[in-house]
Amino acid sequence: MGAHDDRLVVTSSVRIPQYELVESFSASGGPGGQHANKAATRVELTFDVATSSAFEHEHQRQRVIERLGSPIRVVVDDERSQLRNRDIAQQRLAE
Repeated sequence: MGAHDDRLVVTSSVRIPQYELVESFSASGGPGGQHANKAATRVELTFDVATSSAFEHEHQRQRVIERLGSPIRVVVDDERSQLRNRDIAQQRLAE
């Protein structure tokens, strides 16, 4: 690991490289006024467990696939901020 490690830490042995996280953004539905209906604050984060280099051990990968499948998709539109929703999506993925 270099001085700047931007991988998403899941456990001490599982760290997802940012380039393996596919993000898409869209307008958030529901209440929230004009901002929520126009701004692309809804975040969809997709992570392909089957092809990821994040796992040190194959049994870790298989355990995740058995429990959650592959790919894993996390959708967040909790906040009015795209950046905040992105952070929440990454937190939820790590959990």
